[in-house]
Amino acid sequence: MRLTEDILRRLFHLLRGERRVDAIAVVSRDPQLRAWLRGRRVRLLPESGNGLNAALSEARAQLPGAAALLVLPSDLAALSVHDVDAILNAGASPGGRCVVIAPDRHGTGTNALLERPPGLIDFLFGPDSAALHASAARAAGVEPVVFRSESIALDLDSPEDYELYSGQW
Repeated sequence: MRLTEDILRRLFHLLRGERRVDAIAVVSRDPQLRAWLRGRRVRLLPESGNGLNAALSEARAQLPGAAALLVLPSDLAALSVHDVDAILNAGASPGGRCVVIAPDRHGTGTNALLERPPGLIDFLFGPDSAALHASAARAAGVEPVVFRSESIALDLDSPEDYELYSGQW
């Protein structure tokens, strides 16, 4: 829990420093995490327990009026200000519709997803989600933007990932 708290604290700091971010919401059903988040100027959105994609869809429905939605998993320990800024810049397309995908270090998973407007595509996190999100964007008539950086590509899914993180950052 300590590592998750440290990552979230850092993530909140990064996002609050970005003038284009209007609100921060966390989706969780973990009572410890929900308790830790109280009083941190973060909107808490309940998770029903039907999986990540369903939880994100439920959360998106609770954010009416949002112009865009940036999904960042809580295991991005090396996420940088540059990453957030670059993803938001990539999503500032003149047509107003976009999908930005930041793949994991293997190039298969999705470590960040920006959609403008929210609901443009379904959430398809899981195996091969980067390709699935890209296909969904094309089916919606939008050419996806792929954003790559070493820091956002490193998510902490395994002991090997943690070793890479602790050795580099």
